Amino acid sequence: MNRHSFFVALLFFCAAFRLAAQGTAFNYQGRLSDGGSPANGTYDLRFGVYDAVTNGNAISFPLTNSAVAVSNGLFAVTLDFGAGVFTGSNYWLDIGVRTNGGTNFTGLFPRQPILPVPYAIFANSASNLLGKLTAAQFSGNLPASQVAGASSNVVSFTNLNNAFSGTFTGSGSALNNLNASQLTFGTVADARLSANVPLLNANQTFTGANTFNGVIIANGTDQFNGVNTFTNVGNRFTGSFFGNGNVGWDAFPGPTVQAEFNHGYLLTNSQPATVMLPLTPASSEGTNIGYIVRVSGAGSGGWRVAQNISQAIYGNFFTANNYNWQSGYIASKGLNGIASSADGFKMVAVAGGGGVFTTKNSGQTWTNSASIYSLTCVVSSADGSKLVAGNNAGSSPSTTVSADSGNTWASSATSMANCQALAMSADATRQVAVVYGGRIYISANSGTDWALVATSPVNVNKNWKSVASSSDGSRLAAVVTNGQVYTSSNYGTSWALQASPTTNWTAICSSSDGSRLAATVAGGKIYTSSDYGVTWALQTNAPIANWSSIACSSDGGRLLAAVYGGGVYLSANMGYSWSQQPVAVQNWTGVACSADCTKMAAVYYQSSSSGGIYYGQAFLQATTATTTVGVFGSIGGSQGSAVELQYIGNGKFMPVSSTGTIWAN
Repeated sequence: MNRHSFFVALLFFCAAFRLAAQGTAFNYQGRLSDGGSPANGTYDLRFGVYDAVTNGNAISFPLTNSAVAVSNGLFAVTLDFGAGVFTGSNYWLDIGVRTNGGTNFTGLFPRQPILPVPYAIFANSASNLLGKLTAAQFSGNLPASQVAGASSNVVSFTNLNNAFSGTFTGSGSALNNLNASQLTFGTVADARLSANVPLLNANQTFTGANTFNGVIIANGTDQFNGVNTFTNVGNRFTGSFFGNGNVGWDAFPGPTVQAEFNHGYLLTNSQPATVMLPLTPASSEGTNIGYIVRVSGAGSGGWRVAQNISQAIYGNFFTANNYNWQSGYIASKGLNGIASSADGFKMVAVAGGGGVFTTKNSGQTWTNSASIYSLTCVVSSADGSKLVAGNNAGSSPSTTVSADSGNTWASSATSMANCQALAMSADATRQVAVVYGGRIYISANSGTDWALVATSPVNVNKNWKSVASSSDGSRLAAVVTNGQVYTSSNYGTSWALQASPTTNWTAICSSSDGSRLAATVAGGKIYTSSDYGVTWALQTNAPIANWSSIACSSDGGRLLAAVYGGGVYLSANMGYSWSQQPVAVQNWTGVACSADCTKMAAVYYQSSSSGGIYYGQAFLQATTATTTVGVFGSIGGSQGSAVELQYIGNGKFMPVSSTGTIWAN
C-alpha cells in the first residue's frame, strides 16, 4: 500500500483493571478508515502520550502494537505506559499507523484527548482499597490538603516514630503515655499539677523534711510543719513565723481568744481581754513540752490568761497575800474618804471633823494640807494634781477644788447640799456628784460649774450613796441606799435603771472603760458586773459583812474592799475569791489603790476626834507559787504588761519572761 489515507475514531477506554492486582494496562478500541473506507487486514499502530494537542512534550515512551487485526474498520489493543504516567494532568494520545511490515508511520490528527476512564489507574492506590494499607505502600509526605474533615471512628497510631507537625484539636481524654519532656511551650494549668508541687502565689504547707540552702525570701503566710533546716545566713523572714523558738504575734481586738501553742497574742481591746490556754491532751503531751504562748496587753482593758481543767501556772507573781501593810498616819479626826493617783504615789484623805491630808510617797508620810469642815468624800485625777472634796453639811458650797495636789483649795460656786459621793474622769474635766436625799449633778469644766440632771429616772430625790466613772467620764454608775443601780453612757446626761438587786448599797467602783463594775452591800456581800451594769453576779465567796467602801484596778480585775467594824479584803480575780489583809479590825470608811493595785491605802473612823490611815504595797513572793489548779486559776496584768509562758508538762505552764505587774489567782 503506497498511498493510504487513514482516519481513526476513539470509541472508548475500558477500565484498566477490575481489581487492584491488574497493574497499569488498559484496553483501547477505535475505528480505522483506509482510503475513505473501513479498513480490513493487519496494521501496525504506534501510541504516545503528550501534554498538548499539538507539538508539546512526550510524557511516555512510544508504544507500538504490531499486526493489529482490523475488521470492517474496528480494532482493539491493550496499552500499558507503565506507572507514573497518568497523575491527573490533562494529556493527549498521539497515534501513528502503517500497514503491517511498512516502513513509516502516518500520524493521525488531531491527537485524541485522554478522557477520565484511564485515570482509574491513578485510583489503583486509593479509592479501590480494601483491608489494611501496609506501611510499605507509604512513600513521601501526605500533602496537608489531602487530609481534611473529621474522623468519627477510632484512629490508632501505634508506631512510636509517628510525627505530627500540624494541629490536633479535641478533648484528648484518651491520650496516654505522653512524654512531658517534649513540651516546649505553652502553660500547664495549676489544677493539672500534683498536690506536691508548691505554687508561687498560694499558701503552702511543707510537711516533709525540707532543706533550704539558698536565700529564702518569705513575704507571705508560710507554714512549715516538717523538719526544716535553713543554713544560709542570707535568709530573710519578714512575715510572722510560728514554731518552737519562733513565736510570731497576732493582733487580737476581741474580748476572748483560744490560744494555740507557739503563738503570740497582742491584745488591743479597750475592755479586759481573756486568753484561754491551749488544751494539753495526754496524746500530745510529749510533743507540746517546751512550746510557748505569749500575751501582751496593749489595750487599756488589761488581760487575763485563763486555765482549763487540771492546768496551773508556776512562777513568782503578785497575789492577794503579797502585801506589807503599815500605819501611815494617826489623825485627831475621824477619816471618811481617800483617793489615789494612777501610779499610787499621790494620795489624799479627808476627815469629817475638818481636814485634808496628802502624801506623795504612797502613804509613808502625810501632810495636813487644809482644814475644811465636814468632808465626806474626795476624788483625784490620774496624775494626782486635781482634787475635789465634798461635804454633807447641808450648806453652800458643797464641793472644794484643788489644782495643785491639795496645797491650796477653792470652793465651788454651785450649792449641792449633802454631797455624798464624787467621781470624775482621769483628767478631771468631767465630774459627777450624788446627794443623799437629793439628786445627781454633773460638771464638764473640772467642777467649776455644776448642772442638775433633769432627766428620768434620776430627776427625783433619792438617797444616793456612791458613784463611779470611767476614765473618760462617759460611763457612770450610781447606787441608792435600799435601792438599785443606775448607769449612764453619755456623761450623765441621761440614766437607765438596771435590773440589779434592790438592797442596801454602800459603794461602787468602775474599771477604766466602765465595763466592769463592783458594788458593796451593808450587811451582805459583794456584786460584780462585766457588761456595764446590765447584769450582776453575787460573789458568794465574799464574807457577809457591813461593807463600806470598794476600789478596783484600771482593768477591774483586782478589787479592794473594806468592812465597817471589820477588816480589809483583796480579790485578784474579779471577786471570785478574797483574802483578808493584815490590818486590824477598824471602822473602815474608805479604800483607794493605784491603777495596777500594787499600792493601796485605807482610812478608818474611830470617833470624831480619832482616826487613821494604813497603806500597803505589794511585793513579789520570793518562793515559787502556783495559781489555783483548774478553771478558777488565772494570771493577769494591766495595759503595758506582758508574759511568755512555756509548757513544762502535766498541764503546767511556767513564765520564762515577763514585764509589768503580773497577778495570779
